[in-house]
Formats: sequence, C-alpha cells, structure tokens
Amino acid sequence: MSTVADELLNDFGSSGDEAEELENGLDTTNGDPMDEDGVEIKAEDEDMDDEAASKAKIEKMQLGAVKDVRSVASLMATLEPILEKIKQYQSQPATQSNVGNIEDHPEYHLLTQSNSLSTQIDGEVALVHKFIRDHYSIRFPELERLVTTPLQYAQVVSIIGNCPMDSESVKALQTSTNNPLGMGLKAVLDGPSLMIVTIEATTSKGQEMAPGELAIVRQACDMMIALHTAKTILTDYVQSRMNIFAPNLTVLIGSLTAAQLLNAAGGLTGLSKTPACNLPSWGSKKRHAGLATNIGVRQQGFLYNSEIIQGIPNDLKKQAMRIVAAKLVLAARVDRIHSSPDGSTGDSLKGQCLERLEKLTEPPPNKGARALPVPDDKPSRKRGGRRARKAKEALAMTELRQAQNRMAFGKEEREVGYGTGSGTVGLGMIGQANDGRIRAMQVDQRTRAKLSAKNKGWGTASTVGGGAASSISGFGQTNSMDLRGKGLRMSGVGSTVGGPGAGTASSLAFTPVQGLELVAPKMQADLSKKRKAEEDRWFQGGTFTQLSSSGAAGSSNGFKIPELPASKRQNTGAGSMAPPPRK
Repeated sequence: MSTVADELLNDFGSSGDEAEELENGLDTTNGDPMDEDGVEIKAEDEDMDDEAASKAKIEKMQLGAVKDVRSVASLMATLEPILEKIKQYQSQPATQSNVGNIEDHPEYHLLTQSNSLSTQIDGEVALVHKFIRDHYSIRFPELERLVTTPLQYAQVVSIIGNCPMDSESVKALQTSTNNPLGMGLKAVLDGPSLMIVTIEATTSKGQEMAPGELAIVRQACDMMIALHTAKTILTDYVQSRMNIFAPNLTVLIGSLTAAQLLNAAGGLTGLSKTPACNLPSWGSKKRHAGLATNIGVRQQGFLYNSEIIQGIPNDLKKQAMRIVAAKLVLAARVDRIHSSPDGSTGDSLKGQCLERLEKLTEPPPNKGARALPVPDDKPSRKRGGRRARKAKEALAMTELRQAQNRMAFGKEEREVGYGTGSGTVGLGMIGQANDGRIRAMQVDQRTRAKLSAKNKGWGTASTVGGGAASSISGFGQTNSMDLRGKGLRMSGVGSTVGGPGAGTASSLAFTPVQGLELVAPKMQADLSKKRKAEEDRWFQGGTFTQLSSSGAAGSSNGFKIPELPASKRQNTGAGSMAPPPRK
C-alpha cells in the first residue's frame, strides 16, 4: 500500500512531456517512490519527510500542464473501499469480545488502517490545493492570496467558477445557490473576507477560462471537498472505536494520540512491550526536516501533541512526557489483557499523572517574612594580630599608587609609555610633591624601618630648645660645644648631640679612646646600671662613694670631705689652765 510519501515524491516536472506521461497512464499508486531525478528512494528516507517539508516540495511543483487531478492525487481511490467498510461496521452495534487476541479482530485492522489514512489526507489536500491554484490563477490570480485555507479556496472557486467579475454579478453570488455546492459565498466566507474578495474580483485582471479547463478545476474542487469529508469520517470512526479496543489508553491520552501510537507500535502487544523512554520520540520528524533540534523540546512527536501535554509549560514538557509515558505503557498492558474494559484503570492513571503534573507546575511556596536580627550595639569584631595586619598590608594601596591616582589641579599629567591613548600610563602626582627640589625617595610604608614603642630614637642628648641645633659633648675643657654655626644639620631638622634629653635627637660623645663616637642609649643605660650595682656592692662602706643627701656644707660636687685625723700630741692641759686664784 502506498503512503503519502510515495505519492508526493513522484516525478512532477515543469515540462509538458512529463505532464503528458502522467496523462497517458503513469501509475503512481502502487509504483516505487521516485525522486525528481528518477532515482529510487530508500525506505529509511521515506520517514524523513515532515509536513512542512512535504508542503515545500508541493509548492515547487508546476501542475498547470496536468489535465487530470486523479493522476496527481490518487489517495481517494484507496479511501473509497475503506469508507465502505466503515459504513458497514457503523451500521452494526459496537460489541467487544474479551476472548482471544484483540489484534486479530477484523475491525481492529480497519481501525489502524483508518488512522494511517487520516494522517495521509493532509498531504493529499495540499497537493490538490496546489493543482487548483495553478489552473484557476488564469481566471482569478489574487484569490489564492486572499483565501489561504484549502477547503475554503476550493469552495469559493466552485461557487465563482467562470462568472463575470463585475460588481453586480459578484454581489449576486453572495446569496445565490445556483452552483455545484448549492450555497452562497456568505455561507463560506466571513464578513471581512467576503468584502475583500468582492472588491478584488471587480479589479482583477484575470481571463475567462475555457469550458474544458473549468471542468478540470471543478473536478479538483469536488475531490478537495470529498477528501475533507473522508477525513472527518475516519477521525470520528477512530475516536468512537478506540473506546472499545483500548479504553484505558484512550482515557489517559485521548483517542487520536492512542490511535497514532497503536499504529506506530503495530498494535497493543507492541506498545505494551515498548520501553517508556522510547515513546516521546515516536512521530518526531523535526530532525529529519532539517530544523534546529537544540531549541526547546527536541522530541515533538505524537505524545507531545496530546491534550494532556499541551497544557503544560514548555520548560516542563520534557519531564511531563516522561511521567505520562510511564503510565501510558501501564495502560497499554491493562488493555492488552482486557482487565479493565470500563476504563477505570486509565482514569486512575490519568489522575496520578495530573496530580504529579499539578505538583510540578505549582509555584514555589512562600517562605514568609524573615524577622530581622536583634539590634546589637556592640562594635563588630575585627580580626587582629600580626598575621591579619600583614595580610591587610599586602593588599593595601602603596603611597606610590596613591600618588599616581591623584592629579594636580591645573597641571599636565606626566605619562610614560609608547604612543598615545592606551599605550601610555599616567603618573599622576608621582614626583610632584617636592617640585623644584631633589626628589625624596619614595618609602614603602609596609617595608620601612620602624622605631619601637619603648625607644623612640637614638641618643639621649638634647638641648632645651628641642633640637634646634646640634651640640657635641665630650671630655675636655668644655661640657658641650654648639655646632649651629658650623652648618652641621641633619635632613633639615636640628639634632642635639651630647645633651641630657632623649627622643629622636642623636648623641655624640668625645672619649679618650675612640674620640668622637655615637652613643647608644640602651647600651649606656645597661652599663650605668651594671656600674651602680658594682659600686653598691664593693664600696658601700667607703667614704668616697657615699653621696650626700643634699648640698650640705663640707661637700664638693656631691662628695663628702673626710675629716682630719686626730692629733697625736698629748694634751698637757697647758692651754686649758685657768688663772691662779686670787689671794
């Protein structure tokens, strides 16, 4: 039996010779499918034709030279015996026998055959529509642009025919029943379409058709209407009989999708043995048509077009097809053994699917308002310690980078690099802090030498003036000497050398050993402490080391003057004799 691919892929060229061959009896119904070059098409390539691809091929055909529509569209000859059998079974009461294999029932074979033919009618309708347009474009070329539906186009052509295109004649056709269909244009077209067709008909530049050409067009219109009627009969029959042969499957996914799956699987037995993961890809020809498969859902087959899946959002259809496919196989197995002829199992499976799909599509629950934390007036804890400080210093901005990020107002920024624009780097205020002087060295605060908190500087000698000038103390004739006039200054800050003060002032001392040397305050304090300890230990009882408590008489420079030793002369009392008594 031929399929729609067999009929659509026949050789229809634009030359008149090919059209004559078709007229002379070229059989395209039971012959092998041929492509445009006469090469036989393989069986696996027949399934690669999608509906859109088939329509595109039909639009490329030039059927104006074909004189008989039956040589192009031969499906109607196959439909006629099927329609007779359907009328015969519809006249009998619908009964179902639970004994034996349901696939052996003759009406079941008619059911699958009807479903297969109903899917082929769409391609046949497109072919007949192209045939009518190519022939009737001589009379009314604008009509195919105004009426795009194939059935309506065939009805309008059958009503208008070859009548005059003046306004009065076209208006009369709106209600006239003197045509092969027995209805007016108002019964076929709506108000806006009818008004546009009426206006375009009066301004059309078409030519009047010959009676023989008009007869060919009317025959094609009759075939179009007959195909539409046959499809309606087949669809109604399939939907009415699917409730008998597969009640649970029909309840779950609908009669049309159930019939398509049964036809693809070869029956209930094949469908019940099919893994659920393979069902979504059945009937999907998006990849074969050369369309993109990486956008949206890739597997758009029979199950994708079912009623239960169409109501699901696009981003959830893939997961929904997995859920339905699992229950679909269970329903097919139930129908295979005739365990639930009333469809109760299918209804239960559909309820389970709808429950899961509803749970899948419901919005996420509202978490509610979250309470703010209790306000805390305590200062936030910050990480401290040597390691934390080192980590902060490693990421801190250096003074050099800070100076680069600043710009002096009214001054041109210096740049380094090559060229202009992105090839140069601005220096900002680097080197502009001491303009006109020798530029001081940029000291990195992270690596500079730092003074300890206990010892703020070197030396303990300073003057009362706070280090305004340097002085050197030593051993010799003077206690200190002022070098202010000698030009001895250090980094612009006057240093006091040899004074009793402390701080950052430096101390220089003249010693009999080294001469001029720098005094280390810490070392000097240690030596002084050691010396005092030794003096307290060895000379505690001596007179030379006993310091007076205050500046008392008989002391010089803080030391006591020792008393003279006792006289060695004997006291004879001569000096202390009293005068003799008076007589």
